[in-house]
Amino acid sequence: MLWLLKDFDLLSVLLRAATLSFEALTLGGTAFLLLVALPAQLSDSAQLTLRRAVRIAALAFAVAQISSIAVSSAILIGGSGFSFHDVLATNFFRADLLAAFAAVLLCVLLGHARLSAFAAAAVLAASVATSHAAARLDHRPLLLGLTAAHHTGTAIWIGAMPFLLLALRSSPSRAASVMVRRYSMMAMAGAALLLGAGLWMAWFYVRSWQGLYGTTYGAMLLAKGYLFLLMIGLGAGNFLLLRRTKYQPDSLLVRLRRFSEAEIGLGFTAILVAASLTSQPPAVDLTQDRLTTHDIVQRMHWETPRLKSPPLAQLAPPTSMAVAVRDSQFTDGSISDANDRAWSEYNHHWAGLIVLAAGLMALLAQLGGRRWAGNWPLLFIGLAIFILLRADPENWPLGPRSFWQSFAQPDVLEHRLYAVLITVFAFFEWGVETGRIHTRRAAYVFPLLCAAGGALLITHSHALSNIKDEMLTELSHTPIALLGATAGWARWLELRLPSRRESKMAGIVWPLCLVLVGLVLLDYREM
Repeated sequence: MLWLLKDFDLLSVLLRAATLSFEALTLGGTAFLLLVALPAQLSDSAQLTLRRAVRIAALAFAVAQISSIAVSSAILIGGSGFSFHDVLATNFFRADLLAAFAAVLLCVLLGHARLSAFAAAAVLAASVATSHAAARLDHRPLLLGLTAAHHTGTAIWIGAMPFLLLALRSSPSRAASVMVRRYSMMAMAGAALLLGAGLWMAWFYVRSWQGLYGTTYGAMLLAKGYLFLLMIGLGAGNFLLLRRTKYQPDSLLVRLRRFSEAEIGLGFTAILVAASLTSQPPAVDLTQDRLTTHDIVQRMHWETPRLKSPPLAQLAPPTSMAVAVRDSQFTDGSISDANDRAWSEYNHHWAGLIVLAAGLMALLAQLGGRRWAGNWPLLFIGLAIFILLRADPENWPLGPRSFWQSFAQPDVLEHRLYAVLITVFAFFEWGVETGRIHTRRAAYVFPLLCAAGGALLITHSHALSNIKDEMLTELSHTPIALLGATAGWARWLELRLPSRRESKMAGIVWPLCLVLVGLVLLDYREM
């Protein structure tokens, strides 16, 4: 059981992301049906398709909730000595079970407007009951209301948008224009609700500027703010397009759909950040070991990259897997010595050089049409091999721990997964760039995997000795994750937008993001 506990920490964040995502889809789909589709008098077949999609989202939400109950129960039983009877009495167990039941009930009642709205409200209430607000001793009713408003805003803006795209597929241009206008009003209300409730909650959970920039919770809030600004920018572009759809409905609706696709992707990345946020204590509760401005300036001060590796034999000797997992779970790991830090810096700096070179080559290919520069994805295959060999020296192939044993630690699992993702996207993108692969779908591998890799990095955890060390590491990993997500969806827009001018602008953004990722990696340091 000890071998699995640390993996459950990562799994619980991913399951929380799944429940929040499917909650947004379930509530957003229900709101779209009741407030947009029915008043717009969509055809019976279109409404049937939408109801089927909402039912799928609701059932997926129920499955994710039950899976989350199972994982959380296993952590409590295996790590704290709780019996299953004790777990049954916890508030989270009852609230999650109620949420799953309400989602199933929504599937049954979806044909009845008032009853389905009641079931959706029950899903929302049960979900809010497991939030940070429910655990607060002060201002609990207000925080519960703000959390419910925050979830509602997410649902009627981001969660409803996939259903808009689904409905647009089978709607004539005039009817689509009416439907888009109704959705636009609902989405603007959702964005305002999301922002207003989020800022108010941030005051209660952060309370100070140092809490914002000096804690992991604050860093995650800033990451959500960055994604929110990107989504607002895309939403503003859609709003401007909407005002012109009266005159050119067909061509402008195509562009609106393309911007909405990227907006949805960024929105669900923000939901993953929110899931990571729920695993962190609020900044207001962390009064010790916060970062100061001096710490940040010292950490961000540029130094010559480390390009010479310490010998493998000089690293700290690995312990047995059982001891490593137990120490990581219950003592938050051990302090790395100078050689371990040098090894890690060397890895990050060489990775930064590779990514920087790839970004510059990709930018040159976009601007100058240099044919040889189109081979930039091959550099990432070298990066994947480098990660596999050096990221975890205590594990296979350099260390004594076997290939399968190494997967018991989530950070090693993530590193191996990154190597696989990098290899896959490098192969497909190289084929696309050089004309060896001509299928349209192959071109989408790079943006989707790049966006997924950035989103996955948000969950990346490090077993360090104190909160300050962990926060200093987040100063590098969080920008890389956000730049990765930005690059992925910029490349998506380049491929999908019909306008050559807009497509070319997006085609400049993603190579610049790669360049910035390389520079961030070159400035990485262990403290």
